[in-house]
Amino acid sequence: MFTTQQSMKRIILFILVSYCQFSCTQDHISKIFPDLNTKEQPLTIQTKIWTAKYPYLAETFKEGTVIGLYIIPENNMNLYHSYPNHKNIRTEASFSDNNLIWNHTPQIYLSKNPVTVYAYYPYQPQINFDPFNIPIYISSDASQTYDYMYGTQARGQRRINQLSPTAWLYMKHTLSLLNIQVSLTPKVQGPYLLKAIQIGNKSGGTALYFRGSMNLKTGNIKKRIGPNTSTRLNLTSPCMLTSHPNEPNQLMVIPNSQTQDEGDIEILFIINEQTFKYKVPAGTKWRKGKKYSYKFLFDGERITLDKIKISEW
Repeated sequence: MFTTQQSMKRIILFILVSYCQFSCTQDHISKIFPDLNTKEQPLTIQTKIWTAKYPYLAETFKEGTVIGLYIIPENNMNLYHSYPNHKNIRTEASFSDNNLIWNHTPQIYLSKNPVTVYAYYPYQPQINFDPFNIPIYISSDASQTYDYMYGTQARGQRRINQLSPTAWLYMKHTLSLLNIQVSLTPKVQGPYLLKAIQIGNKSGGTALYFRGSMNLKTGNIKKRIGPNTSTRLNLTSPCMLTSHPNEPNQLMVIPNSQTQDEGDIEILFIINEQTFKYKVPAGTKWRKGKKYSYKFLFDGERITLDKIKISEW
């Protein structure tokens, strides 16, 4: 049998060993999960502009780009139930050591509660921000139209909270892109200078809209009536047409539903100070995030369609 003194020594030894094991274990856990010792961590984001064909070669944003963030609890699918201070956060891109860094104003701190992060481009300062009605505008000057985008975190990544505070955002195009090239038919003698391309409705038509409201979650656009009925791209340097297609000229439009009649939408070409019209066929539909590559032929008197290719933007 143990004496009282021996028993006390054993109890003290047990306490010391247990304390050491507990301290070492806590030390180990802290090194593996340092964020457990903090209440909140700042949100960081990484972005890619999504293309379904080449998702791993997608382009990134440029320095100075400003996007808006909108953050809601992960278990709440209602976009209106955002955190009060997480609505329409201004986020600007800058470069550091050749890496694109996004800076939030104000900074966003995450707790243990997981969140879902939504984003849109370009950022628009709004007092009463509505995630279902982000204004979209197609400028009458095509070079001034923004490439509107929307996106959220990629599937398969870890929950976004203080333990995993980086959100990978894939941004998608919400407009339709028209890629237009023109070449001369064989045996046509020039010179012919292409100076501008314009896309719009026929007189009094409403097939195309130039204003709308974007849904942050789906990227769908609710069309709204506006004053301008066309968008025009004035070439900075007139293009000399040849038998080979010229460099693509790009114009963006709000996606449209299927046109009813030929000529509801018109594409105008300003060549040698004259206007030549192409009537878009009935049944034409331009969808969001799609690129429509048109190749036209010009014979000196009229414009005709050679071919069209539809692809991901």
